[in-house]
Amino acid sequence: MEKVKEKSEYCLNCKVKPCSIKGCPLGNQIPQFIEQIKQENYKKAYEILAQTTVLQGVCGRICPHQKQCQGSCVRGIKGESVSIGELEAFTFDKIIEDANSLLNCYKDEINNNKTNKKVAVIGGGPAGLTASSFLVKGGANVTIYEKYDYLGGLLMHGIPEFRLPKEIVKKTVDKILNLGIEVKYNQQLGKNLFLKDLLDEYDAIFLSIGANKSSKMGVSGEELQRCYWWK
Repeated sequence: MEKVKEKSEYCLNCKVKPCSIKGCPLGNQIPQFIEQIKQENYKKAYEILAQTTVLQGVCGRICPHQKQCQGSCVRGIKGESVSIGELEAFTFDKIIEDANSLLNCYKDEINNNKTNKKVAVIGGGPAGLTASSFLVKGGANVTIYEKYDYLGGLLMHGIPEFRLPKEIVKKTVDKILNLGIEVKYNQQLGKNLFLKDLLDEYDAIFLSIGANKSSKMGVSGEELQRCYWWK
């Protein structure tokens, strides 16, 4: 805990905030959430992050921080950057057991924005989970249609345990589903799930089926027989 305190106090809380404006694709309010960690107000730190992301525990561990937020950190000009990723993951881990933590952040907006709009989200990976969360926050009724019998997509079957523990993904999914999202598993587009049928039932459809083209390593022998690429 002392190390976390020290790392949070290392942040200068810059007025320009290049880590957020330039470095973060989501526009996370980085100095603001770190300021709450300094004050040991971890719930508030989580609430600030929840304004722009529902994957705090995931992004805090696997985002390319040095190319993004930490790469834009003013501290990094003459020394080490602030450990933004580590602090984001820490914030999630502090509230990990509270399954309603995300719901508590959004409940006022969910109640105030309630509509009769129905949205089908095809694919329960990172994009589908994020879109579903913010659609619910905006007042929509959301149903996720998932190919497998679990949610998370590549977060579950494409990233090794040492980089991203499956328990973190499961807890993240639990918080998102507690927003009131319905899930229908084992639904594969083009096999037992068809857009024409969904169009009769839903006001909108969000396709988040993933970018499944394999990336090759550029090593000798990768084109030989019995060399397979996961898709």
